[in-house]
Amino acid sequence: MGEEEENPNSIDILPELLEEVLLRLPTKSILKCRIVSKQWRSLLESRRFAERHMSLQNSRRRILAAYNCDCGGRRKLLPESRFEGDEEIVYLHCDASRPSMTCQGVICFPEQDWIIVLNPSTSQLRRFPSGLNHNCRFRIGLWKTFSPGNWVMGFGRDKVNGRYKVVRMSFAFWRVRQEEPVVECGVLDVDTGEWRKLSPPPYVVNVGGKSVCVNGSIYWLHIQTVYRILALDLHKEEFHKVPVPPTQITVDTQMVNLEDRLVLAITRVSPEWILEVWGMDTYKEKWSKTYSISLDHRVVSWRRQKRWFTPVAVSKQANLVFYDNKKRLFKYYPVKDEIRCLSLDICVLSPYVENLVPLPLKPSHPHPTPKNSDFEMRISRCRLFSTPGSWISKILKRNVMTLEILFTSLAIVGYICLPL
Repeated sequence: MGEEEENPNSIDILPELLEEVLLRLPTKSILKCRIVSKQWRSLLESRRFAERHMSLQNSRRRILAAYNCDCGGRRKLLPESRFEGDEEIVYLHCDASRPSMTCQGVICFPEQDWIIVLNPSTSQLRRFPSGLNHNCRFRIGLWKTFSPGNWVMGFGRDKVNGRYKVVRMSFAFWRVRQEEPVVECGVLDVDTGEWRKLSPPPYVVNVGGKSVCVNGSIYWLHIQTVYRILALDLHKEEFHKVPVPPTQITVDTQMVNLEDRLVLAITRVSPEWILEVWGMDTYKEKWSKTYSISLDHRVVSWRRQKRWFTPVAVSKQANLVFYDNKKRLFKYYPVKDEIRCLSLDICVLSPYVENLVPLPLKPSHPHPTPKNSDFEMRISRCRLFSTPGSWISKILKRNVMTLEILFTSLAIVGYICLPL
């Protein structure tokens, strides 16, 4: 037989050009394009493509909030976002009372027996054994309700190899008048699903304290007689001390990742209500005060209130979006020195950016779905899962993937064939 003749109607697309076109598609279309061919799937699931896509998405960061529901259904994004003022809010179906840790659009939910990692953008959910002591029961408290014993948790991403990691630390006092705690540290590599031991940190941190990941390191804030900041480099897996800002902090000080900077938000009550925001240069480890916002008679007035405020985003005009522990969302305009309330009832989780990084499948354990009357009743009451429709809408939903792939392919062909 002679050589196989080329199809004159076929179109060869350069991988570089294909990547540029696919990068500009909506995330839902990108996910559906993975089944077009092996070449497309390999490209769309590569780390290079995910990194480039995330860098483009950074220009349109949104806010992730909890669609508070205790039905026990699968954690997933609601189909549509909504706007509060000019801020786009993306809602995650979950129980807002349960603790969570976020990093670049990926969420970690620590539980008694399991560590659950969720990428809401791709709907991938992975489940790993927590490795905790089952003889140690839950304690009472917001975070301690779900972290047994004296465990401190952290979640972040290695900036060198892109792997997500979960960190746990235990500081236990087993005897009366014991001066130094018994320390146990471990790290879970989400790619391998294995726990490894870590060398102990130079000092303890508050049990139940929340963590934040910035530029490949996890940070914890310790508040007692003196306050300290502890950091863990996720690539070297080594702890180190971090200098603190030259100011006094309060017990309600919040530590967050604000626009890829480590930030302390200090709520002061006396002589007046003020929100101070201090940011650290990650490389030089130097602090500077970026905002000092008067809250008196604009946000709060009663000094005996237990209130604290947490920044969540900064707009291109340097306007600061922040929320309080009373489920209210605000926006501060420094040029006008004006504060506007965007929402009176919202459970803010973190900033949100779409992330296409695939989570590994092999080391994960299947997520069981309870089958009982109580679970089915709670699911039936949930607005997210009870969406009856006509037979026409059901047929369209079944074929929407095929139609979207067809239209996306036609758009790519048209883009390539258009004359320059």
